[in-house]
Amino acid sequence: VEVLDWLLGCAVRLEYGEKPETFNKVTKNNANDDKEEAPKVVSSNPLDNLDFSSSEFRAGVENLADKLKIGKHPDHLVTLVSICNFVSTRLNQRALSDPASVVAQGEPFPLKNTDLGFDTGDKDVNEAAKILRLLHIQDLRTLQTQINECIVTIQSITANPKTDTRLGKVGR
Repeated sequence: VEVLDWLLGCAVRLEYGEKPETFNKVTKNNANDDKEEAPKVVSSNPLDNLDFSSSEFRAGVENLADKLKIGKHPDHLVTLVSICNFVSTRLNQRALSDPASVVAQGEPFPLKNTDLGFDTGDKDVNEAAKILRLLHIQDLRTLQTQINECIVTIQSITANPKTDTRLGKVGR
């Protein structure tokens, strides 16, 4: 980062040093005038024209959530994110060809019989805390798996010792 910062600073100094009069005549007012004259970008993507706050869009998100049996959130955009997560994990090519690879296997976790380790005084808050703790453990497990994959990849590159029996040592 420091090297990039130095390179950018050096580039700005060199560029400014070649034509300082060009940059000195730009003021705040001139810069605002240039912004108004910027060309309008015309997009051919139909998603760019969607009004995410319209009642039709809200109704469409709620209808899709009902069809996919996904719980609704008061903010329809949060529901849309949940739908996107569901579709990307459960309705992709791999999941559709082998549904057993995405559906959790094993016995359900007995959430009701699990001790939280502390008591908040409210049954609903205790249940929410149990769920948050399990989600955090799941995130940590995913992170640990990714770390292990990185270690294996790096070791496959670096852990290739060559033995020279004449020297009586292991190494390159």
